[in-house]
Amino acid sequence: MKISHIDAIPFVIPFKAGVKKSRWSKGSIDAARHVLVRVVSNDGRYGYGEATARPTLYGESQKTILAAVTDFFAERLQGIDVMDVEKIQDILDSIPGNNTAKGALDIAIHDLTARYMSVPLYKMLGGWSDGSVPVTPNVSIKDTIEETVEDAIAYTAMGMTTLKVKVGIDPVKDVALVSAIRRAVGDDIRLYVDANQGWDRQSAFWAVPRLVDCGVFAVEEPLPARDRDGRRRLARQTPALIILDEDAKSPHDVRDELRYGAVDIVSIKTPRTGVMLSRKIIETAELFSVKCFLGTQAETGVGTIAGAHVAAAYRNIVNTELANYLRWADDIIIEKPVFAEGRLKLSDRPGLGFEIDDEKLEKYRIALSL
Repeated sequence: MKISHIDAIPFVIPFKAGVKKSRWSKGSIDAARHVLVRVVSNDGRYGYGEATARPTLYGESQKTILAAVTDFFAERLQGIDVMDVEKIQDILDSIPGNNTAKGALDIAIHDLTARYMSVPLYKMLGGWSDGSVPVTPNVSIKDTIEETVEDAIAYTAMGMTTLKVKVGIDPVKDVALVSAIRRAVGDDIRLYVDANQGWDRQSAFWAVPRLVDCGVFAVEEPLPARDRDGRRRLARQTPALIILDEDAKSPHDVRDELRYGAVDIVSIKTPRTGVMLSRKIIETAELFSVKCFLGTQAETGVGTIAGAHVAAAYRNIVNTELANYLRWADDIIIEKPVFAEGRLKLSDRPGLGFEIDDEKLEKYRIALSL
């Protein structure tokens, strides 16, 4: 089965009414300004991926994603057999950057392949779980501590047993926030934090021990990515696990970080590494006896379900952050993700297991001029 053509469709979906802008130390979002990537085979089958525009993280926008898919990859991938994954990866690797454009293409091709083979994607990849994965929500920074605590309480009421709290703007306020959340949710809820590289050394070395006293078990990106020495010093001085995220863009990046001894958990994000590179990163981490989390770029249904399939496929992924999906007002897929008792349950249909709602896609698609 060969690739016939590739479409890239930009769309915008807002948050639910009453859901405030999601903030972190390096930026914020109030809507999904993403791109649906659709790969069509020569026998008329479809595969789907979702590219998330995050300019402060990857330097990409909807326009650059659209241009990368159409100008760099669509013609070169045309006629390639979908089973020739190394050839496909070589084409993607030939252009630097454009992480989420490449990630969406990779996912769409793997979705198409699994549909052709008539198996769920997670079964084709590894089949580790029963088709469900644990989900953790991101508790984002609100205007007041009280608002953020209310968010945390609401998530635990849904059956979430682990919370990830966004910090990294002001270490004193960060500690006060996490302390308030701990008092509100009790001692049975697991807490970890994500500073998104927002602290400097002084802030991180002051805040992390105090967060550990609040029962925080892990800290994600506590320092700027370039400060590898600072991360290693922090890792040696605290019982909190250090999570690598922004610098986990390739197996080589992860190998170098793990060799340096400053990372205890690797965050996999399928929007930036698709399936192929995600698998290689997972296996690299496993060689160092390091577990992986499956992170999120606030995907809508296409990306959320794709991430869940990767998490369900591999034994070395022990947590996901896919509950962020619950913020969206609507979706462009017919079969929505199913959440229950703190888990996301996947369909047993082939591929990613959903179909696109054409009416919704037409409603939310936007026109972009390049």
